[in-house]
Amino acid sequence: MDSKTMLDCSWVDGDLLLSILKAEQHGSGESEIKIVDFKVEAATKKGDNYASEMYRADLEYEKDGKLVKCRRILKVIPSGEIQRMIMEKNSIFPREIAVYRDILPKIHSLLESIGDSTLISPKCIFTTDDPKTMLVFEDIKDAGFQMVDRKLGLDLEHSKLVIGKLAKLHACSAVIYQSNPAVMDPVLEGAISTNPERQDFLEFYRMCSRQVAQLVKSWNDPTYNHLLERLENLPKTIISRGVQVYTRDDSCFNVLNHDDVWTNNMMFKYGGEKSVEDVLLFDYQLAYYGSPGVDLNYFLNAAVQEAVREKHWLELIREYHNILKSTLEKLDYSGRIPTLEDIHVEIIRKGFHRVNAVLCLLPIAFMERTENAEMDVFLQESEAGQAFRKQIFSNPRLEGILKRALVQYNHLGYFD
Repeated sequence: MDSKTMLDCSWVDGDLLLSILKAEQHGSGESEIKIVDFKVEAATKKGDNYASEMYRADLEYEKDGKLVKCRRILKVIPSGEIQRMIMEKNSIFPREIAVYRDILPKIHSLLESIGDSTLISPKCIFTTDDPKTMLVFEDIKDAGFQMVDRKLGLDLEHSKLVIGKLAKLHACSAVIYQSNPAVMDPVLEGAISTNPERQDFLEFYRMCSRQVAQLVKSWNDPTYNHLLERLENLPKTIISRGVQVYTRDDSCFNVLNHDDVWTNNMMFKYGGEKSVEDVLLFDYQLAYYGSPGVDLNYFLNAAVQEAVREKHWLELIREYHNILKSTLEKLDYSGRIPTLEDIHVEIIRKGFHRVNAVLCLLPIAFMERTENAEMDVFLQESEAGQAFRKQIFSNPRLEGILKRALVQYNHLGYFD
């Protein structure tokens, strides 16, 4: 593996790992813990994660005279200057910590109360700001979970598993909000906002839309000439349209959206003959309480294979509604349970989120790993930044999908 694509692990030392182990033991009695050996490596490569850095620590320690081995995942605030500044100004890590600490345990308790053993996400076992802001998890690879190739997208079987987890996440969060709305306070503001303190990262959306316009122009295909003027105007409207996506209507059915449901934020477990059995979702840095149309538009357009989406769109939405409705009924939800038609209306209402999914996320999902695959480089107006963006958006695998999507989105009025 090219060492240049790896993260620096030297700052993760024995003292930090010992503090993690001691924090895990809190409440279970005093035990003497001594680290015997440890190894730390990057858990992801450059290009896999843009809002965090991931490290895997293999630990061997003595506890009460017995030798114990375990593995932990450290999710850490990015070291890139621009990324770190954006993360801090937008309270990205405090938002995710609140979801893992205050919301997900309540969701899992609700499911257990109706005899549902579903686990939606891994358990966060420790958080700290010293020496860096981080969350610590058990390594779910030890339980047989693995990533899928982000460049391939999900087939129908994988997609149904994810849509089922989303339905249960959404249903339980709606029930929690009824009895304890304050717990959702950290996730009431969306990723695209008019908040003057949260404007830094929005340039990312403008950059992506400008790059798409440049790409279409480079095709020299008269079939798309009628779209060019509208696409060249998109950087001026993409933020205001995005704000509409994240404007919550309290008279409608609202839920906790994961809001970043793509292949790099999920891991799957397989049974015999590679049949997929389970999925766990992670990375709640953009979590948002609002219309379920936010998650559904994003997931169906950013993670599901194009052919599966085109053929099974209605089937997947029906599957989502069946599980959502069933879970709400079992939990004795006292609000109005949305009909299947209601869910379709929410998907239409928040349909512009497809533009964000396909024009801004999909090029990154299809990207090959390179040495300069860093968000800091992407956001620069330097020659390196311009070259990196051009490289990502010029991927031949992306062209056909973009062409079909642009025609469809124009017909839907997203570029008006």
